[in-house]
Amino acid sequence: MVPVPAPKKFWIFDGSIEQYAGVLTGGSVHMGKSCTDCHGGDDTANTRAAAHAGDFSAIPGSTACDSCHAAIATSAAGGLHTTLAGYPAALADRGFGTVQGAIAQARFDLQCTKCHIANAAGDTACGFCHVSVPNTAGGGLLKGHAFQATPSQDNNCTACHGSRVKDEYYGQNNALLGRNKAAYDAASPWKAADFTLTADVHKTAGLDCMDCHPAVEMHGEGAPTDDNRYAVTTSPRCTECHGPGTADATAFAAVSMHSSGHLKQMDCYVCHAQPYKNCFSCHTDVTESGKGFFKTNGADPTLGARKAAATDPATVAPDALMSFRVGLNPLWTGESDTQHKKYSVLRHVPADSDVFTYTGANALPGLIPDMGASPTWRHATPHTIKRNTAITAACTNCHGPGYTSFWLTDPIGDAQGWVEPPYVAEEQAANAALTRGEPIAY
Repeated sequence: MVPVPAPKKFWIFDGSIEQYAGVLTGGSVHMGKSCTDCHGGDDTANTRAAAHAGDFSAIPGSTACDSCHAAIATSAAGGLHTTLAGYPAALADRGFGTVQGAIAQARFDLQCTKCHIANAAGDTACGFCHVSVPNTAGGGLLKGHAFQATPSQDNNCTACHGSRVKDEYYGQNNALLGRNKAAYDAASPWKAADFTLTADVHKTAGLDCMDCHPAVEMHGEGAPTDDNRYAVTTSPRCTECHGPGTADATAFAAVSMHSSGHLKQMDCYVCHAQPYKNCFSCHTDVTESGKGFFKTNGADPTLGARKAAATDPATVAPDALMSFRVGLNPLWTGESDTQHKKYSVLRHVPADSDVFTYTGANALPGLIPDMGASPTWRHATPHTIKRNTAITAACTNCHGPGYTSFWLTDPIGDAQGWVEPPYVAEEQAANAALTRGEPIAY
């Protein structure tokens, strides 16, 4: 996304400029309101400080919208774009909050809400999708104060979901993949000089976020109550467009690998995803002034060589790992489970026991006492879809010796050097139930 020019971030067009005619006049139903109807404050004041006093809100939330959009505002208040939802539950599974609970909560609130909640106050930030660029992406109005019924994929959706979703969907991780190759095992299919990533097939077909993620999902309808974001009832399913009962049914049935055994046990992503980004060891800390920051991937095995080769080593940051691993689906509850497939693609999340430990005088270890209680290789649905992928090139990639290149066989070895030594034991304990020690029998 191209950054919004500073002069345009807060320029309120008055409707008299030809190219913006109607933005603040009769062209939009929203513009029949006064500034204070949405923003609060005092429109009779003659100084900026006084005008923005009291109940003023620079980014209006659902309280400014629910008089006309009550159902949407109510639904969105519990949706994943407004709340942190599963984060506290996922941390609680690992014992977070049972040690120094007040300090643990304070560090969570300081570090996590900067990116993983729409407004600092917890109010639904309708404007971040429909009026402006989200603050975490630099802020700024999209088209003056004109409201966009459909958010912009580049300026709204991927402004927040950029590091993984955008780079993967647009096929923009080849430079990262190239740097990773120095760390891959010799047998890795991703180490081959001619291996490259392509854009997601849905992107190539011209689809954008909203073609798969409808407004009801974005507005929080069917949001989960536990730590499983895949429990959102309005999330898209591959079977909505592919398979029996769809326009694709005949072509789908003609694919020999779409056998009943494969379809019953494996997520579509097992055969149709390309490598995707995996992160390790997110460590938060604070500056001397108390401002929170974080860093990830401290064990990146390519970092030293890249710094040594750089003209300015200070500009060289740790890389994530582009990889692909299949394993037992952590969401699968057994043979009677009809909601989840037994095997799924797994993505490593940047969690370890020292996420909130900090350093120096602020160091407080032990805030996450039981990392082994929940996997760090998690069920994933990467936006890297391709019809024919490396794993489908040979049956032996699942049913023979080639499986070691694609399946999670060793949580440490398969991380290609990105796991820091202090966390080896907890990584093994957390992921032991997901690994395969032998190929799947025919």
